[in-house]
Amino acid sequence: MREADREREKKRIPLPGRYFLLIVLGGKEQSKRMDPSRVVAYSILAVFSVMQLGLIPTMAEGETTVFGAVGEQVILPCIDKSQNEGVTWKYNDLVVIQYQKQLLRGRTPFFNRSELNKQEMSKGNFSLILSQLRHSDAGKYVCGVGSRTFMVQLQVFEVTSSPSGYLLQHEKLMLTIQGPSSAIVTWYDNRENKVTATQSRELKNGGHSLQIHNLRAEDSGTWMCHITSLSAKLDIPYKVLVIGFHHLNQETLYKAVNSTVSFSYSLSTDLQKIRELEYITGLEWKPMADNEYLEKFNFSVTSKELPLFKQIANMQFTWKLSNHLEVKLPKVQFKDAGWYQCQITVSRGRVEKAIHLVVMTVSADPVEPLSKWANVTLLCKLSVPVPQNAQLFWEHVNGTEKEVNMLGCNEVMVKTKTVGLWRCSLKVENNVMTSIDYTVVKVAERNSCVWSWAGVGAGIVLLLLASLCTYIYITQQQRRQRAEKIARARRDLLERRTCQCQRQLKNDYSDA
Repeated sequence: MREADREREKKRIPLPGRYFLLIVLGGKEQSKRMDPSRVVAYSILAVFSVMQLGLIPTMAEGETTVFGAVGEQVILPCIDKSQNEGVTWKYNDLVVIQYQKQLLRGRTPFFNRSELNKQEMSKGNFSLILSQLRHSDAGKYVCGVGSRTFMVQLQVFEVTSSPSGYLLQHEKLMLTIQGPSSAIVTWYDNRENKVTATQSRELKNGGHSLQIHNLRAEDSGTWMCHITSLSAKLDIPYKVLVIGFHHLNQETLYKAVNSTVSFSYSLSTDLQKIRELEYITGLEWKPMADNEYLEKFNFSVTSKELPLFKQIANMQFTWKLSNHLEVKLPKVQFKDAGWYQCQITVSRGRVEKAIHLVVMTVSADPVEPLSKWANVTLLCKLSVPVPQNAQLFWEHVNGTEKEVNMLGCNEVMVKTKTVGLWRCSLKVENNVMTSIDYTVVKVAERNSCVWSWAGVGAGIVLLLLASLCTYIYITQQQRRQRAEKIARARRDLLERRTCQCQRQLKNDYSDA
């Protein structure tokens, strides 16, 4: 630069500023020639002058920590309401996005995943919006607005599971939060209850991992991972999908002979929502607990199948909405008692649920009506021994007689002369589960009307017979009398003829 241009440039800068530039550019020798008091004064004035000129930036703002979840969207805050002109976002010294009257994007991994809200920028909100977060997006971001800078520390988390995809009841599941280990992690189940360490749930790695043992159908739903630190927090939902039957504990149905029984099996998940899932549904039966199951029926279904309805032998079954099987057995017999197990078989295994059918029957000896002094033996029987919390008993309805079974037996018997209505009931924990009525009738009570009508009928028959006999007798008598009259008339006529002939002969002889 020429000397004249240098002089003109010096005149544009105030004296304190020129002195500061002189010091910065190494003109210490010239400053030594000045009076010390003037040096201090010029130095203070130089600092203020340079700050006014914008040659020294202001200090950066404090750092903000933001949590984000993989695959989700996050907003990195940057607000300066004193500015509304432009902003520059950087990540690892690389320009992410810049706006100075027009939008410019840098060549970064999130080139197509970063955005600014132009409407909010006019209000001083220069926050950066990142979409479809990845673990590699974590790090320090710098927002430059005018002379101010804002630093944002982004931490990215993700909940992973092992195994992944759908699960079967009785399996175990491990949920793990991937991200900085300094965060505090709290887990909540699908009922929004805080998870604590129990026999079926185990917290590992300082709470960053949750292991669920012996999964149940009721565990299906959205679980929540709550992440907190001193300055940030985040909730990450995770959907757990368990294929299994509701109310897996053994279910018992108590039914009377000739009644209708319905078995209902409900799954926790609509299988149609699992794409390309093929499964086989079947029903098995066994009469006793220690026997092997015998197959009643099975059918193969895909996730695209419509509800089914079929009749097999004396059973009707309906498969509804790919998550509910209903089996109906009309007029159940004592031999139908046992365990009915429904199983769903998929590629990963199978789930099953059994329902125990207990049948009650009654009988009487003798079956026919009682004679005047006879007894009747009433027998009530269950297909299994009566449970400890249950009671099987006969009672005379509207009477006082009652007979209870012995503990551990499966039947109760009563001998009685009392006629009327008797009822056998099974009561479990003071709740009547099923009952059968039987009416005892005596012969006299039942046949009195019959004998009365029989006597009337016999009398009528005898009267008719007597009348018939009388009629026949009278008719015969009349015939006999008529025959006698005819015979008498013939004798008289013959006698007359004989007399006339004798008289004629006498006359003939006398004429001769």
